[in-house]
Amino acid sequence: MRAERSVRSRLLFWLLGPLALLLGGSAVVAYRTALGIATDAYDRSLLDPALAIAQQLNISDAGISLDMPDAALEALRVDTSDRLFFSVTEHGKVLLGPDSLPTPPAEPTPGVPVYYDTSYRGEPVRVAALAVPVKGGPVIVQAAETLVKRNRLVQHVLFAYMGLGLAIFSVTLAAVWIGVARGLAPLEKLRGEIATRSHRDLRPVQEGQAPDEVRPLVRELNELLHRLAVSIELQQRFVADAAHQLRTPLAALQVQIEAARGEELPPALGRTVDQLQAATRRAAHLSRQLLTLAQVDPSAERPYSPQQTDLAEILQRDLTDWIARADARHIDLGFEFAAAPVRAEPELVMEAASNLLDNALNEAERAYVFERFHRVKGTPGPGAGLGLAIVREIANRHGASVDLASGPEGRGARITVSFPVA
Repeated sequence: MRAERSVRSRLLFWLLGPLALLLGGSAVVAYRTALGIATDAYDRSLLDPALAIAQQLNISDAGISLDMPDAALEALRVDTSDRLFFSVTEHGKVLLGPDSLPTPPAEPTPGVPVYYDTSYRGEPVRVAALAVPVKGGPVIVQAAETLVKRNRLVQHVLFAYMGLGLAIFSVTLAAVWIGVARGLAPLEKLRGEIATRSHRDLRPVQEGQAPDEVRPLVRELNELLHRLAVSIELQQRFVADAAHQLRTPLAALQVQIEAARGEELPPALGRTVDQLQAATRRAAHLSRQLLTLAQVDPSAERPYSPQQTDLAEILQRDLTDWIARADARHIDLGFEFAAAPVRAEPELVMEAASNLLDNALNEAERAYVFERFHRVKGTPGPGAGLGLAIVREIANRHGASVDLASGPEGRGARITVSFPVA
């Protein structure tokens, strides 16, 4: 399906296209008109020497002669631009004149001149032919000239009109371009206002700034933004409420399970209680992660409130707890700290670090570990598959990048979270 062109290009096409066609058509008309005017004027001028020769013909029984001195005949040939040729013929036989011009396409009627284009001595000429009635048949007097001044006049007229047409088109183009730009300025302003908004800003667009033709579109856009805001609010409220509502009964359930574990239970029932305790811890962990994910989701209403802090100082707060948890799993956990000043929310950075340390990744599934609720098969522990999704959302919130690569010698995985330096 062909994409629609911009409003600017459509306006320019429909405004300037017809103008260009009009100027082109008028140029053709002007050329034909100039050619017709030049032809009529020069044809009348060409007929004059033919008439002069016809009037000086001496027709007698002895034959036809020309009562015109050679000097006068040569004077008729004088022209600053073109060369002139004359001929007097009877039945195709040259009677007078050194020139043998091509005969007319049709025999002229006496008293009615005939004009035609032909070629003489290898160049185009215009011929005026006049029939003089004599006994035995008409005598044809012909005067011909080259087309230099005719073509020059046509070119002058055409170039003058083309220059005027180009000037008109240029001025019109500038006026239309400025007019279209000023007419589209409110749309550009509206586009700029929407483009500068963040994904959390779902306030309605001001309809008063939009042109009348665009206001229905702006109104529909505002309706869509309102529905989207309501939908996001309901979703966020549901996730937050569900997480909050789950935390209290899960905490109570954990207390009851801990109390039950303190009692003397049959082995089968003890295993059931252990499984129940593991499931409860996983559910509590899931509710906490859901609440965190709802807070850092791009559509959340929680404002971004960064402060000047240091990543090393943040990570050192729970250092003892992390090392203890790693020792319990027989994992060698090491840290290398250096000053890393950033602008961030310390609580969210701590949450991202905690989720990173809680996840053991399988190399074959690196492409999916950032998807929500994805867990590597066989992974032990209470994870719900949200840890790295939370890490990604927290990184996006801070403008940080997350890179996943293979570990040393292809074993395990390496996750690098890079925060912009403050």
